Amino acid sequence: MIDCAMMKRYLLPVLLIILLLTTLSCTQEKTTLKQSDHKGLRIISLAPNLTEILFKLGVGEQIIGVTVHCTYPPEAKEKEIIGDFIRPNLEKIVKLKPDLIVAEKWPSSKTVSQLRQFGLRVVDPVSPRSLKEIYTIIRTMGQIVEKNKEAKQLITDMKKRIKIVREKGNKITRRPSVYVEIDLPSWTIGKQSFVNEALNICGADNLFADIQKRALLASKETIIARNPEIILSFSANSKRISERPGWTSIRAVRNGNIIDDFDQDIISHGNHRLVEAIEQLQIRFINILNG
Repeated sequence: MIDCAMMKRYLLPVLLIILLLTTLSCTQEKTTLKQSDHKGLRIISLAPNLTEILFKLGVGEQIIGVTVHCTYPPEAKEKEIIGDFIRPNLEKIVKLKPDLIVAEKWPSSKTVSQLRQFGLRVVDPVSPRSLKEIYTIIRTMGQIVEKNKEAKQLITDMKKRIKIVREKGNKITRRPSVYVEIDLPSWTIGKQSFVNEALNICGADNLFADIQKRALLASKETIIARNPEIILSFSANSKRISERPGWTSIRAVRNGNIIDDFDQDIISHGNHRLVEAIEQLQIRFINILNG
């Protein structure tokens, strides 16, 4: 016979499952929304770039949860933290009863499929590789929160500012080669990255623009051989880079052209703030070229 203690061991998981299914059935009702319901959406954002877009579109007050990486604008830090995209707290997400979850589409992640199994409504645009895809994401966010006008205006403003920078960049007669170190030991960007596009607009050339990848691990020997004129580093300061064996032969190191204090978020998040990064980088590049 099964004693009382044994019964409790088996019944407790069953009761928890019943409770979860009850919660999910209530949540499921909110996944199909009428057009008029959008103004009262309870939103959870699982991506910093989407969090920033939503705040920019004027719906920050509707956000009820964000990841630990969503730190801009400052108001985002006041929201409930639900972990990160790779390891979100699913129990907390369910308890928050969101009407909508926004996330980036990553083929290797199971997070979105898990959330949908819970009956939650998830919109997951692709992680952008170009300005064109960034514009698409902004339009998508504008549509789902009924801020189409604001999204359209934001894109128009971005294009105007980018046009000004591009015109200045086209006047640069000597385009500097730039090695972007995004992480140690030597992770950098390839052609399929919006950062590559940003460098081109500034009037510079990505050191690995010939590699048809979003990111790659470059050998130190290849970096030295390609001899970049400027290094943009998010992983190490100029002192550490200068101390690397053999790197004193690189023009950027020899001439002190290492940028190690640039705000990584504005250039890496893939949203409207990329324009600010492009404008700032161009100023820094021009100053270096002018000596």
